[in-house]
Amino acid sequence: MTAVITTGATSVPTRSMRWKEPRRHLLFLAGVLVLWQLGNLALGQLVLPSVPSVFKALLEITLSGALIKAMGESILLLFLGLSAALAIGFFFGVLIGRSKLAQWTLSPYFSALFVTPTVALVPLVLVWFGFGLSGRVLVVILAAVVPIMLSVAGSLRDEPGELVEVARSFGVRGEIALLVHVRLRAALPVILSGFRLAVGRAVVGMAVAETYLRLGGIGALINSYGALFQTDYVFASILPLTFLGIGLTKLVSRVERHFQGWQS
Repeated sequence: MTAVITTGATSVPTRSMRWKEPRRHLLFLAGVLVLWQLGNLALGQLVLPSVPSVFKALLEITLSGALIKAMGESILLLFLGLSAALAIGFFFGVLIGRSKLAQWTLSPYFSALFVTPTVALVPLVLVWFGFGLSGRVLVVILAAVVPIMLSVAGSLRDEPGELVEVARSFGVRGEIALLVHVRLRAALPVILSGFRLAVGRAVVGMAVAETYLRLGGIGALINSYGALFQTDYVFASILPLTFLGIGLTKLVSRVERHFQGWQS
């Protein structure tokens, strides 16, 4: 039986309530693994490898050092691409959000970039930048920059009129001062929401860049095992990539919830 301790107007959940959601996740995971095993029996090891074989392959590539090396290269690429996308998206987001001319001029191009599959741009990146690190970083930037730009621009277009008037009454003058002290702070939860979406797209862009440009990282590992039809090793290489994306998204979500609470 679940108990709730009531203190004044707030209810403090007990330990059994806090563990209720994780238990549901574990039960769902167990169901997925059972269905996976049934699929293995129906489709065969080549099409869908068994769960034990995938975890055995994951342990093997981890102990050999191949996975750790690939993860290090992928995380470096993700950090460089996401940092550059954040800077570029923030700059153009502020420009479009505060300038009608920039919005009219630049928004159609960013919208076109947003609906264009990143993988379709890889051949052009290959021609322009070759197989080097700069080309792979550019693919990550192209995948992640638009959600950041849209969230910044959209949040800055929603003018916090009352906050601006209060700031002016306390002596805050000028567009830049109001932008730094009022508008960006009020828009921070929305900006973080866009950044959370950008993180997921950046992980996908990273995998696309490494798979097609074939220089290293998790994408190259997936590509090499796929060429040998070692599907258990392919799944073992995909799992850390999935956990990386989920972990980063959860981290940004926690920061986002913190600022949502601060705003309310």
